[in-house]
Amino acid sequence: MAAAPPPLKPDYAERRRMFVKSGALQFALRETRAILTRRMVLGGLAVAIVILTLSAPFGTDDTLAPAPRAAYWATVVVLTYTAGVLVNRLFAGNGWGEGAWRIVSVLVTALVATVIVLALNYVTFDRTPLGMHAGWFLTVEILVVAVLVSAGLYVWTRPAPDTGETSPRPPALLDRLPLDRRGPLVAISVQDHYVQVITTRGQDLVLMRLGDAIRETGDVPGLQVHRSHWVALDQVRAARRTGERAVLTMTGGQEIPVSRTYLPAIKDAGLLPKGKDTP
Repeated sequence: MAAAPPPLKPDYAERRRMFVKSGALQFALRETRAILTRRMVLGGLAVAIVILTLSAPFGTDDTLAPAPRAAYWATVVVLTYTAGVLVNRLFAGNGWGEGAWRIVSVLVTALVATVIVLALNYVTFDRTPLGMHAGWFLTVEILVVAVLVSAGLYVWTRPAPDTGETSPRPPALLDRLPLDRRGPLVAISVQDHYVQVITTRGQDLVLMRLGDAIRETGDVPGLQVHRSHWVALDQVRAARRTGERAVLTMTGGQEIPVSRTYLPAIKDAGLLPKGKDTP
């Protein structure tokens, strides 16, 4: 009988409960908090606030003194950027194609940013563009600017194009993990209705089927070695036979069982000799 999957660590049960309770929103909020604490992001937001305060676009130099103007643009920058990151994380890794979720993310971000700016203008200036002369035109103008800014941020932050010498694109499966656990894939194992995704930087549970998770490994060389397990070939440290089956020891020390059905595959991969089978 094949070895059972390793038991959940104590904190996994709590993470799993939170995932079920809050789902994608909780996951996106966690990633958004992690992104907003990066020094580079905080520095970029500060630069944007200074530039907008000094340049005073949209006539804010005529309507606001320097200190209130700085507070206004700081609120606009922080709220719209946070909303954009949150929307991006909600759409990332949802199974859509890369281009599709990016386009939808840009449009939704622009709509959310427009609502934020309109609400802030109402609070700050005690008026809404819809109640002003040419108000609809101003609203559309804000929306167009929001779309352009959102698209510009995407182009600025997307990975550099392939030059033939760049490393392969990270597998889509990593988009489902917390930022601090994203690293080279080691193994994927079934845990009830979840898969336990193990990387060199840690492990986490994701609510999906093993077959779907394997498809999201992308170009990572790997094999399914059991109905409940997949391994990355470059993370296998050792292999040994156990009767009619085998056990793979991964770089992190995890032991992954190999069922008899998948023995020929791991032999073809060079993990076991192709000679006569011996217990």
